[in-house]
Amino acid sequence: MIDPDSDQERDVPGSLPDWDYQTDLRLRRSMTVDLADGRRSAGLDSGVPLAISVRWNAVPSLVRGSAAWVPLDDDRREWTVDVILPGDRLGGVLHVETSVVLAGEAEQRPAVAHRPGSALWNDATEIRLQGDAPLFPIALVPFSKSSLPDKAAWFLELGSDLEASALGAIQLLVNQEHPAVVAAISRAGNPGDVDRTVLSALKSDVIKSMLERAVTDEAFEMTEDFGKDTLGAVLQGLVRTYMSSYVQEDLLDIRRIQSSDPPLFGAIVQAATEFLLETKR
Repeated sequence: MIDPDSDQERDVPGSLPDWDYQTDLRLRRSMTVDLADGRRSAGLDSGVPLAISVRWNAVPSLVRGSAAWVPLDDDRREWTVDVILPGDRLGGVLHVETSVVLAGEAEQRPAVAHRPGSALWNDATEIRLQGDAPLFPIALVPFSKSSLPDKAAWFLELGSDLEASALGAIQLLVNQEHPAVVAAISRAGNPGDVDRTVLSALKSDVIKSMLERAVTDEAFEMTEDFGKDTLGAVLQGLVRTYMSSYVQEDLLDIRRIQSSDPPLFGAIVQAATEFLLETKR
């Protein structure tokens, strides 16, 4: 990776404890690709187009994206791929996968890759980013110039379509005029005690809002296949992560608690998110 301070190249670390969402990640990979040998080993005809693909995903937010697609040609063996991953879309554990893939159709044969995008070779690396920053797209907004209450600290925008892309359906608006919250998020990679308190409150409140969104929507079910990277899939992941001790297969128990005893539901979310339990390290 490329160090943002020195602009020097260094090995990708297993974790970046000082990272925060305002910092983009610059990654570089150098590869030697023998296309003729690669095609031969994969049972492909000469001239079948190949490419280097770099994809990433962040867990548990399920946000993902394509970082690079580099067509290969037989006149070169050495390749260097530079990618920039936007910090405001990252968080949690980042998986980055580099692959050599088919860039076009190939003749269909038994046990031989033929569809575009099929991987002939891949290698993945994992980077654990700081664990306190929100795992959703974030926007700093002056609430006094919006329709939101001007003294509110944050507001979570959630779409209504469970099958919509999570990246477009979820956005955390942070009040730019709320200095304690802005400071806590900007220092999420290396927070102080006050920052941890703010981030713990933010995490618990955001997860509570999303869980309420899930259990109050009659179209939401844990058995439904909403597809990858959708709002419904993200909500299912949150229910499994934070409510597995209370949820039955049809969600009836947790829906009953949320509708008949909201304070108990709030207490369950506090316990599940370990609200204020890890504010000091």
